[in-house]
Amino acid sequence: MIGPLGFAVRNLKRRGFHTLLAFLGLTITIGSTTFLILLARILISNIGLEIGTRSTLGISWLLIGYLQLSLAFVLIVGLLSSSHLVSSMINQRTRDIGVIKAAGCITPRLFAYSLTEALLVFIASSLVGALAALILLVSWTGKIQIDQTSTLTLIGIPLASFLISYTVARIQVGRLVNKTDTPNVISSYLSTLNLKNLGKPLRIKRFGSAFNLAARTVLRSKHFTKTFLRICICIFLTTIVLTGALVSWDTSKSYVEGAMPAHVLTIGTPNMVDAYRQLGLSFSSSSITPPNTNYLAQSNMINGSIVDILRGTPGVEKVDTRLLNLTIAEGIVKTQLVEGQIVFPTYLGSSQILVIGIDPNQTIGDWHTSDGFLSTSDPHNVMVVGDSLIGGIVQQPLNGSQIGAFGTRFDVKGALVDPLNRGRVAYAPVKLLHELLNLDGYNLLLVRTDNNPATQQRIQGLAGGYGLAVGSQDEILNANTTFLDNIWSHILILPLLTLFLTCAILLSYLSTSFSLRFNDYTVLKVLGARARYDLKLLLWEGWGVLAFCMLLSLPLALIFSIVLIVPDAKTQTLNLALSTASPITGLSLVAVASAAIYWRRLNQVSVKDLAL
Repeated sequence: MIGPLGFAVRNLKRRGFHTLLAFLGLTITIGSTTFLILLARILISNIGLEIGTRSTLGISWLLIGYLQLSLAFVLIVGLLSSSHLVSSMINQRTRDIGVIKAAGCITPRLFAYSLTEALLVFIASSLVGALAALILLVSWTGKIQIDQTSTLTLIGIPLASFLISYTVARIQVGRLVNKTDTPNVISSYLSTLNLKNLGKPLRIKRFGSAFNLAARTVLRSKHFTKTFLRICICIFLTTIVLTGALVSWDTSKSYVEGAMPAHVLTIGTPNMVDAYRQLGLSFSSSSITPPNTNYLAQSNMINGSIVDILRGTPGVEKVDTRLLNLTIAEGIVKTQLVEGQIVFPTYLGSSQILVIGIDPNQTIGDWHTSDGFLSTSDPHNVMVVGDSLIGGIVQQPLNGSQIGAFGTRFDVKGALVDPLNRGRVAYAPVKLLHELLNLDGYNLLLVRTDNNPATQQRIQGLAGGYGLAVGSQDEILNANTTFLDNIWSHILILPLLTLFLTCAILLSYLSTSFSLRFNDYTVLKVLGARARYDLKLLLWEGWGVLAFCMLLSLPLALIFSIVLIVPDAKTQTLNLALSTASPITGLSLVAVASAAIYWRRLNQVSVKDLAL
C-alpha cells in the first residue's frame, strides 16, 4: 500500500492547477506579510532618526504610532488570511476524502494521507515565502543588512503561519475524516445545480439567472458566514491602514497650520524677526539651533504705539502681541494628595525652553491642546506647555506639574502641539511676565492680514518708520508642511503595499473558491451553458461577495479612522474619496481577474475532466 508521502505527492501532481493556486496563494500571503513587517520596521527606524532631533513629541507620536498600528494590522491580515486559505484548500478535498473513505481506507491512514498533502504545501509555501520576502527586502533597500530583529521576523512570521496552517488543517481534516458520510457526499455532488429551484434563496430578475444561481450557490455554502467575516476583517483593517495614513497626514499638517496660520506677518527688530524665523524652521531643519541673543534687550523692544496704529490699518485682521525669551526652566511635581497620602514636591530637572508672553484675547494661533489654551478666567500664574516638554520637566498628570521660571512657579494648565522651538515652548499671560521681568512692551508682533499686496506694502511702510523689519510666517509654514509631506510620502508606500497584499490574498481566495466548485462549472458547460453565461456566473460569485463585504467594511473603517485613530482628526474630502475608491477599484479588478483566469481555464476542459 502506498505511504502518506507518496500518496500526497501523486495527488498534488494530479491536481496540478489547483495545487499551484493553493501554493501561490499561501506563498504570496506569507512573503508579502513578512516583507511588509520588515519594511514597517525599517520605516520606524528611519523616521525615528529623521524626526528624533526635530519634530515635536505630538507629531512624532502620530507618525510612529501610525506605523506601529499598521504593523499590527498587517500581521493580523496576513495570519488571518493564511488560516482562511488553508481552510478553503481543505474544503476542496471534502469529496475526495469521502470517496477514499468509501473505498475502504481506514480512518487513521486517511487522516495521514490528507494531512500530509496539506503539510507539503504549507512547508513549501513558508520556505519560498520567507525567501521571497528576503529578496524583496534586499531589492528594496539595495543592501543586505539583516540584524537580530530582522532574522527573528524572517523566521517567526513564516513559522507562525505554518503553525496556524497546521493547526487549522489538523482540526479540519480530523473533522472531515471522522464525520464524512460517503452517501451524502456523492448525492450532494450536483446539489448546487438544481435548475428547477434556481435562485429561490435570492432572486432578482433584473440581474438574470446567472446572478440568481451565484447567489444561491454562495448563500448555501456551509462556510459562508466564516468566509464573509474573514474577508470583512481583511478589508476593514486594510482600509484603516490606508485611510489612517491619509487622515494622519492631513491632521499632522493641520496641527502645524493651526499653530502657525498662513497670511501672517512678523514685525520686530531685524534680530527678533530672524530669531523667530529660526525658531520656527528648527522643526523642519536639524541644522538650525535657537539663536542665543538677548531677547529682552531694550533695543529689541517695540514701541507700543505701533500696535494701535496697526489695528486700525485697513486689511489688518488681528495683531498678536508677544514677549519671547529663552530661559532655563525647572520642572517640579507639586505637593498633592494621592490615594490618601501626601506626595511632597519632586524636582524633575531643568531645561532651556522658549517662554512666550501672550494676550489670551488677541491670539492668532488655533493650537491643538489637551485642555484648551489660556483664557482670561485662568489664574494669573498658569502656563500651557509644548508637547515636547512632557516626559521631561513636565510629567503626567499635567495639573500636578509646575514650571519654575523668573523666580516663580507656574501651574501647568495643559499641553499643545507647536513646531516653534521643536515644541520646547511655554505660553504664559504677558501681563504676568511684565510684572516678573519689570518690563513694559513686546519684542515681536504677529499680524494677520487679508493677504492683499497693498496691505503688506502699507504695513512695511509703517514698520519702516519705526525702524522695524517685516517677515512672513508663510515661509516657515511652507517649510514645515513640506517636511511633513516628505515624511508621509515615504510612509504612504506601506498602506499601498498593504492594499496590494489584500488584493493578492483575495485573488487567491477567489481562485480557491472557484476550484472548490470546478466540477459544477464543468457540468454546467456540459449541460449547454454558454461561455458568456459562465463568465457572468464567475463574476457574480466573485465580485458579488466582495461588493457585499466592502459595503459593510468600508464605512466602518472610515468612521474608525476618523473618530478613533487620531485625536481632533482633520482630513480633506478628496483624501476620503481616494481611500474609499482605492480598495473598491483594487478589489473589483481582483474579482474580474480571478473570474477571467478561471473562465479561460473552464473553456479548456470537458466532461472527462470531472473528478470525484
